[in-house]
Amino acid sequence: MKLAVKTAAVGAVLASTAVLAAPGTASADPAKEGIVSSCQAGMICLFDGHNLTGDVGQFYPVNTPNIGWVWNDRASSVWNRSGEELCIWTDVGYNGISFPIQPGATQELLYLYDNAVSGFSINQCGG
Repeated sequence: MKLAVKTAAVGAVLASTAVLAAPGTASADPAKEGIVSSCQAGMICLFDGHNLTGDVGQFYPVNTPNIGWVWNDRASSVWNRSGEELCIWTDVGYNGISFPIQPGATQELLYLYDNAVSGFSINQCGG
């Protein structure tokens, strides 16, 4: 009787370990990773962490020459959930260096763009 209980207990532990050790699936789609709740469809979302992490600022897809002091020079990643091409700018008033982000795309902001976004324009990239 004791042997049967021990065998059942060991079997249960092994079964639960197998479930916990099962490999997860990777997804390049942020909506499938649960981020969709923090970035609404149709919006432009700036994240203060890389890989769409940290605090999020949501903006309507309209020309915005100055994103304001709360988000100025703060973003490290962007998700363009609008249906328009987004152009981020490193300086207010559509000045500085610009970078286009296509509709639906996510973008890591590295080097010159990390913590440097000050404004954005819609369907008007370039200088």
